[in-house]
Order: sequence, then structure tokens, then C-alpha cells
Amino acid sequence: MLRREKIVDSVGGASLAHKAREAILHSILERRFEDSRLPPENELADMLGVSRTTVRSALQSLQQHGVLTRSPRRGTQVHGRLSPSMVALQRLIGFSRLLEEQGYAVDVITTSRLTTVPPSEVQVALDLPGGSPIYEISRLFVASGKPAIWAINYIGAGLFAETPSDLQLAQSPFDMGGLLLGGPVDHALVELVPAAATADVVRRLGLKSKQAYLLLKETHYSGTGITLGFSLIHVNDSFVRFRLYRGGDGR
Repeated sequence: MLRREKIVDSVGGASLAHKAREAILHSILERRFEDSRLPPENELADMLGVSRTTVRSALQSLQQHGVLTRSPRRGTQVHGRLSPSMVALQRLIGFSRLLEEQGYAVDVITTSRLTTVPPSEVQVALDLPGGSPIYEISRLFVASGKPAIWAINYIGAGLFAETPSDLQLAQSPFDMGGLLLGGPVDHALVELVPAAATADVVRRLGLKSKQAYLLLKETHYSGTGITLGFSLIHVNDSFVRFRLYRGGDGR
């Protein structure tokens, strides 16, 4: 029996369906699948070292996000119009990868602090009592020397199993995994808000005062619906444009 080339890496540990989805998506973006067609579920399960049930769950998630199309006759194929800008808003890939796909060299500048006086909307989103310590993690994504995205992540200090290091805080909330007592982050709800540049945004992103830009307000949830964090993401849309996938529903 011919052994198929291993084009996705094996996964292990908790949240296997999530890790399987990430591994498959990575292989898709690396264009490892010949003719954009994925192997059968049993072969993917063997490559990943997980069950077919786990693979099926991962594929269903990618299908729901518009990454894959599946049919009995044609099998599982990568969506013909897939692009990093289509999956970045769904946070299936990070902002660094999105910018790199557009040809930029990316640096990320991270600073963090503990605060008990976050913006009021953060307090409401996290549903924490006033005065609760909250980590405010600022991440500035610099594209070929120019600021492109400024993301501020807010996570209640009480959600960390132990005091996090600066290196751990520098990660995306989606990568913090076992650091969070209620985690890992399973999904996020994103609100897209047209905004005018304030003094802080002008200073960080180099926009003009009151210049229009895109603000993402993102709330992170665990698989059981626990609120794990909240982010304010300021985007210079001269670097980044997002695309949304909407499947047909007959209406």
C-alpha cells in the first residue's frame, strides 16, 4: 500500500479539534494540497494522529468559516476565493500572517501593564467589579517600518492560572491556551465600527487627526461561553482590508 506524503503535522493535547483545524488551515495557506483537494477524513486523521470524529469537527468548522466546500461527488476542496483577508477577520489566522501574505516584513511591539481603571466599555464587556485588576496588553503591528494595526487586549488578572510573563502576554489571546483558567479562547464576536482617529490613534498609527479608520471591538469566549477577554483593534485600512464570506441561504 502506498503511503501518502504527510502534508499536515500531527497534533496532540487538549482541544484537539481546534488544533486539528489550525494544522489543516496552516497546510491550506501553505498550498500543500494538490489541486486544492484535501485527502479523505481517515487519511487526515492518520496524519494528524487524531480520530476521524476530531477531523470531521475541524473540517466542519472550516466549512462554516468559508474555507472549504464539501460535496459527496467532489470531496473536500479549498474554497476557490479563499484569501488571508477572508479568514483574518474570523481570527483563523493572526494579523502578522495577514500582513506577511501581502508582502510586508512584520515586527510586533508589545507593552503590558496591570490597571484597575480600564475604559468603561472594557469593564462592561468583561463583567468585572470596579477596581478589579486587568491586564492591558498593547500590540503594535509594524509593516515594513510603518504602523498598520494597534491591538489592545484586556484580560482579567484573575483568569490567569499564575502570573504571566511578558513573553506569554505578548501572544495573541487565541494562543494563550492553558494560561487562562476558563480557556482556551474558542471563538470571538467582532463588531466593526467606523471611527475617527483620536490623539492616541494618531500617535500610534500615524493617521491624521479625525481621519476615518476601522475599529474592531472583539469579545473572546471559551467553548462554554465564559468571557475571557476584550480587544480594541485599530486598523489602518491602507494596509489591511477584510473580506467576509457569506454562504447562500436561498434568500
